[in-house]
Amino acid sequence: MDTISPVYARLIMRELERREIESTPLFAGTVLSREELIGGGDIAMADFLRILRTGDRLLGDEHLGFMLGRNTHVFAMGQVGAGMAVAPSLREGLQALESFARLHVTYIDIRARSTMQGLTVTILYDRDTGDVERFHTETAMLLLQQYMETLTGMSVDDAAYRLAIPEPDNSEDYANALHGPVSFDAGVNELDIPQRCLDVPSPFYHPELWRQAQMILSRRLKEQSESAGSPYTQHILALLRTSEPPLPELGEVAFDLHVSERTLNRRLQAENTSFRQLKSYALAGRAKLYLRRTNYSVEAIAEELGYKDAANFRRAFRKSEGCSPIEYRQK
Repeated sequence: MDTISPVYARLIMRELERREIESTPLFAGTVLSREELIGGGDIAMADFLRILRTGDRLLGDEHLGFMLGRNTHVFAMGQVGAGMAVAPSLREGLQALESFARLHVTYIDIRARSTMQGLTVTILYDRDTGDVERFHTETAMLLLQQYMETLTGMSVDDAAYRLAIPEPDNSEDYANALHGPVSFDAGVNELDIPQRCLDVPSPFYHPELWRQAQMILSRRLKEQSESAGSPYTQHILALLRTSEPPLPELGEVAFDLHVSERTLNRRLQAENTSFRQLKSYALAGRAKLYLRRTNYSVEAIAEELGYKDAANFRRAFRKSEGCSPIEYRQK
């Protein structure tokens, strides 16, 4: 059964009670009571969606998604958020978010990828969330904004927010809530984070807590891999897509996952891939970005990506893409 943290439902209830609006209707049609929501753990997704719709109706003029986003911190994401909070930098915190987000909520997929300007975070929904998708997106965007600005200690007005909803009548509310430019009618919900923010050392970094968080999340990743999916493949792709060249080697990745290189290779083999394949895929993606967006020579790109020489880069690129780097650029 799909579940979600009770934090978001508790925030809705708190806002109603703060305004002296009767909160009892929130629980109509659910298996929850006020006491169970306050004192219990994760709640069923169906119950949360019902509470969300009811809360939106009862609050009326309040922009519910923004209210949740303003009052939600990464700690609402449980162990995933705890790891993000003590990460060495924004980049590593977002790598953890992409790798482990499904341990927090199963139907939302977070993807991050490096770009020439910085890093793009994409929010994807595995199911049709209908009339409540807007709430999820608003909350997620504000949470990411708050996380980004807390770790860096600055207002980030050059981040760009692209929302996959038609432009609403109250679009000025979005401009007031989000500090960077906002556009609507996008293909997917995305946030572009500028390069200058990604590797600023976080004042909240705690080496021991960061290691503990990684150990806990890696253990849960292992448990998930034994039931379904390809979590190790997803984790490593997330790490490689968001890292700056030269990309991490197998030993570094295995160390972060608290497994031996042999164990990691075995688990990737069980998911019908290998570290070499995943790294080649990530390097090819980065190479295509350079070929499309820059005038760098093939030799310069090879050096940027960490290849020993341009010949190795050309061979690897042809094997991956079926053409040479120059032919790809000409296309």
